[in-house]
Amino acid sequence: MGILYKRLSRLPNYIKRFGPFDGFRLLFQVERILLKTSETLRKYRFHGHPGPVYLRETISDHSIFWQCIVRRQYDMHRFHQSDRLARVYREQVQRGISPLIIDCGGNIGLATLDLATLFPEATIYVIEPDEANLEILKLNTSYFGKRVVPLKGGIWNESGILRIINPEAGSSAFRVSTTTDHSDGALQAYTINDICRLAGVEFPFIVKIDIEGAQANLFKNNTRWVQNTHLIMLELDDWLMPWRGTSRPFFSCISQYPFDYLISGETIFCFRDYEVRNGAQTF
Repeated sequence: MGILYKRLSRLPNYIKRFGPFDGFRLLFQVERILLKTSETLRKYRFHGHPGPVYLRETISDHSIFWQCIVRRQYDMHRFHQSDRLARVYREQVQRGISPLIIDCGGNIGLATLDLATLFPEATIYVIEPDEANLEILKLNTSYFGKRVVPLKGGIWNESGILRIINPEAGSSAFRVSTTTDHSDGALQAYTINDICRLAGVEFPFIVKIDIEGAQANLFKNNTRWVQNTHLIMLELDDWLMPWRGTSRPFFSCISQYPFDYLISGETIFCFRDYEVRNGAQTF
């Protein structure tokens, strides 16, 4: 009864997203009884994507499919502010610039896949700490070629070494912390500035952040990039980690600059506000 109710409740979303035929087919393929952990991979195809999407037979992977692909969690075009974002994107492309999108916490690459589709001239650097997730991420984004650059590691406020501190958690809930141990399991800590240097740009165009509370460190310092990023999308984690203040450094930092804020689900969308006068960009 549980799985039948779930299918019926989600059917309108699948039809809206994929159309009647693909919607029904994917609903029955994806919405099934699943395991907490599994190494079994299945691939799914649907109209609008140039290649298959790979999911493990796990609750976590299928939940991410629901959020990122069916519900399009990171589709910012539902907001009026996206018109200005699209204009800036076109202006950069016309000047021969490949706008940089940084996906912090890539998991299996489904948010990256959607962003790469929305912005076909952008370059996306995606950071993910877990090796198993990263391998599936590479499969899911392989048809974008060099436009998507996967990096094993974590995003942080300073360069250094990190380690996953909750390896027993599910694949969508890994958290990292600094360490001085360079043995197996050590991860590179990348700053936003590190990623920009690798991409050969000064500032990112979009930064998407889903890093299980690590935003408490990311926004402590070295945040000059914030005022020059056109869209920041952050998944808030206070519901998961009550009274730890993981979002406070973020709000303290971003409130210094002119952004519009919109909330959809667990994600806050921060659109940078600016005007163009006499060819000069000003806040």
